Amino acid sequence: MMKRMSLWILIVMLLAVAVIPAAVIAADQKSSIPKVAPQAIEVLVNARKVKFPDQKPKMENNQVLVPIRFVSDKLGGKLDLKGKEITIVKGDRTVKLVIGAKTATVNGKELALGVAAKEVNGRTYVPLRFISEALGEKVEWDKATRFVWIGSKDIPELSDLIEPVSIDPFKKYFEGGDEDLLVICYKGCKPATLAYVVTADDLPFMVRGEAYYRFDMSSNDRGVWIRATTTDKGVMPNGLVYLNPKREAMLANGSFLAEENQGDFRFIYYYVSRPTDVKRRDYTIQQADYISITADYPGYILIENPLK
Repeated sequence: MMKRMSLWILIVMLLAVAVIPAAVIAADQKSSIPKVAPQAIEVLVNARKVKFPDQKPKMENNQVLVPIRFVSDKLGGKLDLKGKEITIVKGDRTVKLVIGAKTATVNGKELALGVAAKEVNGRTYVPLRFISEALGEKVEWDKATRFVWIGSKDIPELSDLIEPVSIDPFKKYFEGGDEDLLVICYKGCKPATLAYVVTADDLPFMVRGEAYYRFDMSSNDRGVWIRATTTDKGVMPNGLVYLNPKREAMLANGSFLAEENQGDFRFIYYYVSRPTDVKRRDYTIQQADYISITADYPGYILIENPLK
């Protein structure tokens, strides 16, 4: 009996030794999650990103304000500005606001505004949710991506969004480096002959069922990272390759030490540089012309570096 009890005590002790490091590691992971840099607010209409060349959306009192021209350019409203009075007509809907006022009218019915229309550097900004819904558009704020969705959320497949081009002009990025990085596994593993070249404005897009929303800089005491916001929840997420004009292509695998999940979203961290890595100690992502997603796809996926 004593021997049997001693055996059970030994087993319990061994299990405790195994569990304690796991708990310590989990706590360490949580404390070392890189801090993401400030993220721009993006507005999407029917899952396509809206470009704001000189007037960016703003957040005030947890509400997004957009330039008034967005209403006529993207929502199809007929806009009339007279002094501080704003009138927007779309179909059978008429919306009236006054700059600085906390109320507005929709077809003559007065409604309260969470935040008033305002002038910023000579430009007029209006509350996006109120205007969109007043004109009959569905609006959804996504905290995880900092996206404002208007209309459909059907994200296009990359191959339906972009026509591929020859990979030849991009082979120079692999000279003197690891040419194996050119190999893609799609109906067999072989060097890529095609490339899908996209910009940050083309995000979000789907890659064989997985959505990619945005790429942001982040950092902690262990180094500098790129945080990808995606739905890629595979055991081995797709990696990234940094393509640099003056040095070899650099592969970065997704980090499991600092991953987070929020609902359908997964934040995957890819390291750029860290003090303990001599090869990358002085490396900055601004040196890369392109960032590639190493997915099993008909062509190489090249994103013009949005972090330059």
